[in-house]
Amino acid sequence: MRLKAIPEDFRVRELLEWDEVPKGEYVVHRLHKVKLSTTEALTMIARECDVDRSAMAYAGLKDRQAVTDQFVTIPRRAVELDMPNLRLQPVGTTDRPITSRQSRGNAFVIVVRDLAATQAALLRRNMPSLAKTGFPNYFDDQRFGSVRHGQGFPMRSVLLGDFERALQQLIAEPSPVAITGDVKLKRTLQLRWGDWETCARIARGPAYGRLFEHLQAAPRDFRGALENVPLRQRVIHAFAYQSLLWNRAVSRLLRGGVLSAQRLRIATIAGDLLAWKYLAPEREQKLAAMQTPLYGPDGDGGSEPFRRAMTAELEDAGLTRDDFVRNEVPGMIWKEEPRDVLVKPTGTGEVRVESDDQNRGRVCATLQFELPRGSYATMMIKRLFAPSWYSAPSDPREGDRPAPARRDDPHGRGGDEDQP
Repeated sequence: MRLKAIPEDFRVRELLEWDEVPKGEYVVHRLHKVKLSTTEALTMIARECDVDRSAMAYAGLKDRQAVTDQFVTIPRRAVELDMPNLRLQPVGTTDRPITSRQSRGNAFVIVVRDLAATQAALLRRNMPSLAKTGFPNYFDDQRFGSVRHGQGFPMRSVLLGDFERALQQLIAEPSPVAITGDVKLKRTLQLRWGDWETCARIARGPAYGRLFEHLQAAPRDFRGALENVPLRQRVIHAFAYQSLLWNRAVSRLLRGGVLSAQRLRIATIAGDLLAWKYLAPEREQKLAAMQTPLYGPDGDGGSEPFRRAMTAELEDAGLTRDDFVRNEVPGMIWKEEPRDVLVKPTGTGEVRVESDDQNRGRVCATLQFELPRGSYATMMIKRLFAPSWYSAPSDPREGDRPAPARRDDPHGRGGDEDQP
């Protein structure tokens, strides 16, 4: 199976609702982009059309390796832009900047390539049942780039009070998969760690300047140095670890409520997760009604079964509620946010199967469906192809997590399962 062989294989259309206000101050634009991230596209618009980048508002980030359509508001200006990989057109006016709250999700048209005919037949059979019974609303690999790039989870190091380790993970952990000059720089910082004068000379620019100035003035104040890491980077890493714990709490929860014969295994770069092939109606109703928020130390933790599962995950990771207060770093603060555990695709059409013109002797399948905001289409694809939980796991150990290879990896799972 292969996804995103070419950008046209992954098409995303934002489903946004706004109030049309004929003389509204904000002009709503449709942004069509190919093989560009949302931030890259907005930077190009700002440059090409002389628009203040900070004044542009949007509902969410869209994939880079895809063809996507989404909406952007610009105050008091109707802007048109037509480039090979980017088009911007005004489509209406409203009285306020658009936000993520106005998005009801995304519509997808996805081509899955390099399939055997038997795999395509399985896909066709699985789609109707998945639309009926749904799948766990897990975060997918896009959320865990820090694992792919060898950084682990700096947020966990922060919560454990190991601020030096967190800083090393953020700025001096070379990626095993990247091929940019940044890898060489991080390797050099790793070798010169503690020699802040030398580090300041070799790592220049806004991302490093203030950080190493701080360390030269206060060589052991790693907590203060973390505050000089770009805010966006801090936030992304905080969200990554928060999402990891949510995934694992949900997987733990499901172990107590999904019958053995119905258990499926979904592989992610951050560990294997449990899903269901079929849920009894009463189980589905309980999951749909359950409150399963992302963890925040000031929240109530949601419904009791999920709260127990999340508490067990925090204990496995060696964390307590007090750690969030004692080791707080600005920009790396968790707030409790609602997230549904069960999601069902809508607008599913018939799966179209045809010869794969990129892989001789194989077939490709075209799927179309809609998902609510925050749900991952790639996770739905994984669920469609998921094997039995009792097939060989992606990690040689038993369980639904990777073996801990370093201090920033969570500990192994244990304890009783909770009933959903």
